[in-house]
Amino acid sequence: MDISKILSEWPFDPLTVSARIIKAEDGRQLVQMRVDLGLIQMEYIGRPDGYRPEGFESYLDYYRSLAAAEKEFTLDPRQSFNLRQEGLQYYHRYLSLHQLKDYQGVIRDTRHNLDILNVIANYAGAVENITSQQHRPYVMMMNTSAKTMLKLESNDKGEALRILKAGVRQIKHVYKNVLDDPQPDLSPEIFQLRELQHRITDDGIPSELPVQEKLEIELQMALLSENYEEAAILRDQIDRSSK
Repeated sequence: MDISKILSEWPFDPLTVSARIIKAEDGRQLVQMRVDLGLIQMEYIGRPDGYRPEGFESYLDYYRSLAAAEKEFTLDPRQSFNLRQEGLQYYHRYLSLHQLKDYQGVIRDTRHNLDILNVIANYAGAVENITSQQHRPYVMMMNTSAKTMLKLESNDKGEALRILKAGVRQIKHVYKNVLDDPQPDLSPEIFQLRELQHRITDDGIPSELPVQEKLEIELQMALLSENYEEAAILRDQIDRSSK
């Protein structure tokens, strides 16, 4: 069916994440994200596409069950690909939920993706592992940010700052010991958490990261995943937002 009417009623904004939660005809919650060529619709619970591989809630659960049953289990290229694609689905959902301030949902989905990275680290080949682990700091940053915002919603500033500082330490550890980067303080993930920390300690109300900085983080993630088409689009958006 032609969805032009739906799209015309929900214009695409290239400078922000546009997301909403709707109810399906049977009453279950769905998450929608507006993208340049249409929209992405995701289940709120379970795999975002609703698929249950081999009867499990996710490929992560399925492959963990195989690893528990097989002493010499390793991920083959197809299985690694399945995990990467599943992680991308969860990424779209936790990005949407963060915009909607559903921080519990963000924590749940970023935990899922961190567990995917752990499975890849334990059972995939070296090249696949190195490529995948480059995404870990970003997922950790989103997880830390959501946990921090949840504590701020309950007015627990002290615990929010403790979570932030612990998140910064953990991301630094990943950059130094996993990604072999000697200057983790220059990373966009630590920069964003430091900005959030400053807004808390200055008694400011934490707000969304400025548009251009968000776009620059997304550009780095696109380059890391070798999504050069997406990177080109993001560069154009950064150019437009800076004029």
